[in-house]
Amino acid sequence: MMARIRLRITPLAGYLCVLAFYSGMMFLSVISEKEKAASLTLDSEEPAFIRLHKSSRSKNDNVALQDVADFFDRISTLETRCRKMVRFGGTFCKGYLDNEKYVCMDDDVLLRSRNCTVYSFGVGADTTFDDTASYYGCDVFMFDPTVNGTELQMSNTKRETFYPWGLSARHYKQNFTIEFDDKPSALIVGEFTTYEDIRKRLSHQERDVNYLKIDIENMEWSVLPQLVRDGHLDRVSQLAIEVHTMDIIIAPPEKVLPMLQSYWQILESLKQLGFLRAKHRFNTVLESTYLDRAHNRSLSTCMEILYIKRGFNRRSQLQRHLPPPDVSL
Repeated sequence: MMARIRLRITPLAGYLCVLAFYSGMMFLSVISEKEKAASLTLDSEEPAFIRLHKSSRSKNDNVALQDVADFFDRISTLETRCRKMVRFGGTFCKGYLDNEKYVCMDDDVLLRSRNCTVYSFGVGADTTFDDTASYYGCDVFMFDPTVNGTELQMSNTKRETFYPWGLSARHYKQNFTIEFDDKPSALIVGEFTTYEDIRKRLSHQERDVNYLKIDIENMEWSVLPQLVRDGHLDRVSQLAIEVHTMDIIIAPPEKVLPMLQSYWQILESLKQLGFLRAKHRFNTVLESTYLDRAHNRSLSTCMEILYIKRGFNRRSQLQRHLPPPDVSL
């Protein structure tokens, strides 16, 4: 006859068992949450890519555009997140803020006050961005062939310098007038030249450009390929572009998608240099919209985009501390 074993659990033992079970479950929960957070948490020095809800979008970035809406959906999808985004300048026009530029202040791309350089192509009559950047402590070099420099109202001339040059893929001069309040200006002789030529004129060949602003009214499509091809963006950490696609408004329907495809390929080439979209905003002031009949949707053809090159400051610091190459003379 087998002996019957009775197990008696005291209230204290039961409490300890429940506590141990609960503690184990909490530990597993914490581990699980940490694993999730590790995939999403932004590092203080180099933020991670944004995890897109539609993974197919990132996979199709190099695939031909499906339709017009596909271009605008892709270009408005961010590729990295800036933890410390600030706005420089801007004025209100027709109830909307215009001409403001966004600057990322994360450590790896930070504009260091008293030791930063800004190139501002396309100043127009609004210097609020340039003024803000100069008061922050940057040396601001302003360019625009359509502006009379003597009439430009700069509020910090100690750090702001203006040049009546336009950014182009080649050097040339052009005569034109500008209409303001339906009144044409006097004849202007505008000089356009290349980024490389401007750098040489300023003796800036070895100088980092911490913030490059390009607002050159549709000429970005000829300038950007040259900047990418010739390596002129190697010393740039933040690139702000006002993108113009209003040509599709008057283009024949069969030409629209090929035009947008060429624009997309140019912008995608920036990724090969390490630039990622950190900010996107459609410009609603210009009132230049395209009617996408396929989706019954009005699309703004002008937008502000900020690209940043992650880890730029760390790479620059590392390069400065590398020993000189051992070259036999």
